Amino acid sequence: MKRTKLALSVGQALAMVGVGLLGYSAQGFAQAAADAPAASSTAAVPPASGTAQKPDEKNATNLNTVTVTGQLAALQRAQAIKKDSVNTVDSISAEETGKFPDPNVADALQRVPGVSVNRSGGESSQIAVRGFGPEFVAVTINGRPMATSSGSRAFNFDVLPSEIINVAQVNKTSSANIPEVDIGGVVDIQTARPLDFSGFHGAWSAAGVNSNLTGDWAGKTTPKASLLGGWTNDDHTFGVLASAMYYKRKDTQINTQANSWYTNQNISQLSGTANPNYTNVAVPETLASNILDETRTRKGFSTAMDWRPTDKLTFQLDSLYSSYKVDKLEHEFGEYGNTGDIQSLTTDANGTVTQFIRKGEGPNVMANDYVVSSIPSYEKSFQNGLNAAYQIDDTTKLSVDVSNSKAWNKESPNGYFLVVGAKNFGTNPTWTNNGNSEPPSYSNILAPDNFNNLTAHCCNAGGQTNNVTNNVKQYKIDLTKAFDGMVLTELDFGIQKTDQSVKSVSVSTPNGILCNAYCGYSISAPADAIGAYLYTPPSPIHGVSSPGVPDQWIQYDGRKYLAWLATPAAYNQLTPEKRAALLAGLAANGGTLGAAPNPGSFNKVSENQKAFYARALFGGNFGTMPWQLDLGVRYLNITSESVAINQPPATLTIDPNDTSNGQVTYGALAPQQADGGYHRWLPSMNFKLNLLDDLIYRFSLSKTLTPPELSNLYYSKSYGTRPNSLTISQGNPQLQPYSSRNYDMGLEWYMNDASYLALEGFYKKVSNFSTLISSPFPFLTNVNTGQPFIWSLTQPVNLNSSNIYGAEFTFNYQFKDILPAPFDGLGTAVNYTKVKSSTSLGPSEISAGGKFAVPGIGDSANASVYYEKGPVQVRVAYNWRGKYLESIAYGSGANPATRSSYGQVDLSASYQINKFLSVFASGTNLTHQHLYDYSVYRNRFLYAEADGTVYTVGVRGSF
Repeated sequence: MKRTKLALSVGQALAMVGVGLLGYSAQGFAQAAADAPAASSTAAVPPASGTAQKPDEKNATNLNTVTVTGQLAALQRAQAIKKDSVNTVDSISAEETGKFPDPNVADALQRVPGVSVNRSGGESSQIAVRGFGPEFVAVTINGRPMATSSGSRAFNFDVLPSEIINVAQVNKTSSANIPEVDIGGVVDIQTARPLDFSGFHGAWSAAGVNSNLTGDWAGKTTPKASLLGGWTNDDHTFGVLASAMYYKRKDTQINTQANSWYTNQNISQLSGTANPNYTNVAVPETLASNILDETRTRKGFSTAMDWRPTDKLTFQLDSLYSSYKVDKLEHEFGEYGNTGDIQSLTTDANGTVTQFIRKGEGPNVMANDYVVSSIPSYEKSFQNGLNAAYQIDDTTKLSVDVSNSKAWNKESPNGYFLVVGAKNFGTNPTWTNNGNSEPPSYSNILAPDNFNNLTAHCCNAGGQTNNVTNNVKQYKIDLTKAFDGMVLTELDFGIQKTDQSVKSVSVSTPNGILCNAYCGYSISAPADAIGAYLYTPPSPIHGVSSPGVPDQWIQYDGRKYLAWLATPAAYNQLTPEKRAALLAGLAANGGTLGAAPNPGSFNKVSENQKAFYARALFGGNFGTMPWQLDLGVRYLNITSESVAINQPPATLTIDPNDTSNGQVTYGALAPQQADGGYHRWLPSMNFKLNLLDDLIYRFSLSKTLTPPELSNLYYSKSYGTRPNSLTISQGNPQLQPYSSRNYDMGLEWYMNDASYLALEGFYKKVSNFSTLISSPFPFLTNVNTGQPFIWSLTQPVNLNSSNIYGAEFTFNYQFKDILPAPFDGLGTAVNYTKVKSSTSLGPSEISAGGKFAVPGIGDSANASVYYEKGPVQVRVAYNWRGKYLESIAYGSGANPATRSSYGQVDLSASYQINKFLSVFASGTNLTHQHLYDYSVYRNRFLYAEADGTVYTVGVRGSF
């Protein structure tokens, strides 16, 4: 490959790197596309799959020439990566040191055609590629796996500070030398190397962050800061870099939820009227109005060292630490459903209730539930890596890469979910379905500000999340041989071993002792004993808040309430039987109702992966048309072991004071273990033909797989004990991976260094989908009838297949050549992705008995206009995701959930005061859009969420 020497200014050198530092894997040793077009930015192009470069071709930087910087340079680099790669690649690049284009990596990735995001809490945490959700997308950092404590294979991008990123590259078609393989694609987060700089260098930023529901600059402003410093010697044989960042955001979220819908209900107390509207009815589980006050804190620290002791030997040593803490306090006003107290109802043609009226007397009278919940999360993760590369001769390179990563989240003991209630005796609460775009509502309920009728109810300390620990170790050896003057231009071989283990256990008040004693609203809870007070929520938001939601409702001190429930003042109000059981449980738990590990929830999955790949690169000319062919195969052999401890219920009792609640006692612990595994050959082919200098045709064939979800490999059983929805869920360690045959074709026209038009089509034939199969299962005896309870036993099996097909359209254009000054700084970037599936989950499929579809399939688009001229830089973007199936079996009702289409407008701007200092500002979700979920029919409301707008204003400098 021809060597190109690049001249860089301080501004452009900083524009091409991120703050963070990690070592490249063998793939990452390909430093820059040496044949980048002369018209493009002179910044070095980060590595793209299918390119290779000898280590002695490392581009030394010259910091004396002023060249393109900012978002235009970032677009040029991303375009160069796409154009030079043999496989289909899209990417997003940092604009300058510490300035990835969005505050969150997932937010930035949604600019990439075919990439959409999962939103919650005002941030994007996970991504989908071409409709395939987070479980189908592999994520690496410089080609190395990064552990996550999500408890699944889905990567949570919100744990990564965006300041550490240089380039995020999305590989949409497979190549044998990519160290991971997944049906949706592989995202590689690439970071800068110390030898990309010269001498002493650094950058810093400081900003204020304001998050609010109204769109005004209101509430508390919190800090965001980053710092980078490094040194590289004069002959570019040794360099070090270190970076640190801190980010804090306080925000308030409003959401309303129904949790789930119970379908095919026979409202038995009304069935004697022979009215068909009382059978096969769909009713909501609950209605809850929630206010979440959150503090999100993100910290990151990274170091990197490059050392070339000889011309043939290179060492790269890297370390990254990141922590992401979310302190979340939830204030909830809820009204839980119970079909047993409905005295009249109306439905529509689909059996969906449009209104029902509940009784005002008897054991099942609806309570005003005053819920206080703490859901803390504190994920910590690190990655260490060492890479050694030896240039055997001018055309042969051997590299060895060793890495380890760990992530853990152990905040479950510090959470709680607690309920105090007041039953609506003497009223007839009325639930009303408010249609397709607004949550339902309750009317005719008792005032929620009366402190005199409070009663204790449930639930426990801890239990809101699981304690999760994830360990990953990887070892790789790669050998590359280049050939000059031949059709065969390169051969690559490699072996890889990856060991991963994930442990999960819930931590909560043991054995249900709190609910077994107090559930049912049977004892008085004095306001002063529990620290009760009157809570005033933010103003309601149309389309999110339930109409008629109270202006105030009762709240209390959760820890004080838990402590009071363990005192004689509380338990002396219980029946002797319940009091004795509670006292025994308290004694066994150290005298408190505090959280403790639940051994019956323990799960551990260990996977050992061995891989081998061989790849050949070919190149030549069809007349005047250059072509390249990437042909390879990857072999995977995976063995797994699933270990769990099961603790089944020994008894189930329906609470006479609340027949919607099942109280359980648990039996003996029972360890269980099962093995699984598989092996696969995964061939891949990528063909690229330059029809003209600026017109490229691509065609790709490959076979890829996605491992089974970790939650489906967990072997323990979980039990849902609501009497009208008794469920048992169990994993299946013998599950096989999802398998896909992929066909891709595209045409790209490059008009200049920052402008191109592309149309790409794809077709994926996917089999072995994990499908939940449920069957009736008699278990435990109903003491009231003497008959066994009938549970629904659900387990995943490999059953279904689906064909996924679609097209991506991209148009990026920079108007510098056709508009006069000052308008020549304008540019636009537009992309739209259309995705379809041969399987769907609409009303007709459900009524016909079918229950399979691919979650996440849906259209997406991004449109932006930017201006960059002199010291001024501005970008306005609209990000949109069409409606998509969020879950096949959502909540305790196990019915599908669909997320409505969503679009938001973001704005960013900066002004460069001088070559060392600039000011910047940004705003996300300026249009105050919110999330909205429903089940099957639009008027079966599930969830709505409003997060408001986030503003960031700050200053950035370099030295």
